[in-house]
Amino acid sequence: MLSLVAVQHGLIVSLPILHSMISLTMSGTALVLHVEPDATREVAEQLSPYLSKILHRRITDAASLVAALSEQKWDAVLCDQSDAGTRSGGTHINESSIPYAFLDSMPGMACQIRLDKQGALHLPYVSEGCVDLLGISPLALQQQSLTNYLHPDDVDFFRQSMQLSAEHGTPWNWEGRIVLPPRGEVKWINLRAKHHKTDSDEMHWQGFVVNITQNKQAEIEIKHSRERLRELSAHIESIKEEERTRIAREIHDEIGVLLTALKMDIAWLAHRLPADNNVLLEKTQGMSQLLDTAGRAANDLVHSLRPGSLDCFGIVATIEIEAREFTKRTGIPCRIEKSSDHLDISNEQSITLFRVFQETLNNIMKHAAATHVYVRILKDEAATVCADHCIELIVSDDGCGFDDSARNKPRSFGLRGIQERIGQLGGKVTITSKPGKGTKIAVCLPVKTSD
Repeated sequence: MLSLVAVQHGLIVSLPILHSMISLTMSGTALVLHVEPDATREVAEQLSPYLSKILHRRITDAASLVAALSEQKWDAVLCDQSDAGTRSGGTHINESSIPYAFLDSMPGMACQIRLDKQGALHLPYVSEGCVDLLGISPLALQQQSLTNYLHPDDVDFFRQSMQLSAEHGTPWNWEGRIVLPPRGEVKWINLRAKHHKTDSDEMHWQGFVVNITQNKQAEIEIKHSRERLRELSAHIESIKEEERTRIAREIHDEIGVLLTALKMDIAWLAHRLPADNNVLLEKTQGMSQLLDTAGRAANDLVHSLRPGSLDCFGIVATIEIEAREFTKRTGIPCRIEKSSDHLDISNEQSITLFRVFQETLNNIMKHAAATHVYVRILKDEAATVCADHCIELIVSDDGCGFDDSARNKPRSFGLRGIQERIGQLGGKVTITSKPGKGTKIAVCLPVKTSD
């Protein structure tokens, strides 16, 4: 087998990987440095910059020879006699006799990268994987540079990651898009290279470039699916709130009016009954009490569907009312800290905070076994967790708490619902809890003015 070599700066090096090389053919005069196979590691490291300047092509048949000869004017031809022997009726090929030949058989493109003092990138070495990745020969890429194929939107990120690696001497890890002529095919690639120290002021890396298009497309599709699911969830919640508002209005306007009319009719009837007919008087009083109970139940239902105080007095007053009702039902005192009696936020944010507060109190009532609840609703500079132009709602208790395994239960929809609702509005939820240490749920929303 032949190995065609382009010699730059008049230097060819033979290291242990070339131990089977027996002949060197040259056209013209060249300087040759030969290093014995038992050369130390330090010698090999010092010579690595020279090795990076050797271009090689693997020749296995007449077609590859013709292609290589038309590609470059070669300064030397290396012949490996060990490959010419015939074993078991066939030709045995020893790939270790070719510099970097093992890299050609690996998936992806191996390369050496050099950043000169003028900020230009050079590729002293590129493996044959360049053909599969970019559809061009290694020599063509070395002449054009990888930056010529970068997607315009990814060039800045490419440069930033390169400069970060160069300044700190850290590994270079970048992923982005390349555009391949002539059809403009777009591929996603991942470059992973290790910073290589040299005595010169130039920066050097050695690494691999692999095609990650399929993985990236799957990742993008998953991201889009999640966004569509979030949009669908938000749309469903919006429809639910509209339906709740409609039902609450109908209960308040229609059923409330009917109950009031019945109460008035019973009162009218009670005044016209004989004063000595105690049975009928007691019956009307019982009916009146049932109507009062029905009215309170209707009001409670309206409040749970869509509290009228939310539209009339705002989110702060609604939370205060809900907290008082919670204390009446459970006997657990609920202390509230507020930065203002009125917060100018959108209707969507108001109903979302109310639903989160409802769910939090419901969880405390069912699971926490708490003796005290503390509520903070703050905005802008008064906020302790959020930045400016944000509103935060923090609900904490001194109950039994829970661990992460309880939070991740398959049917733990309460906390997930809170996170989903807040996430739809661009907010954040922080849940802090430990067994026996109580629970704190902090919600942060960017402020949007009222609709």
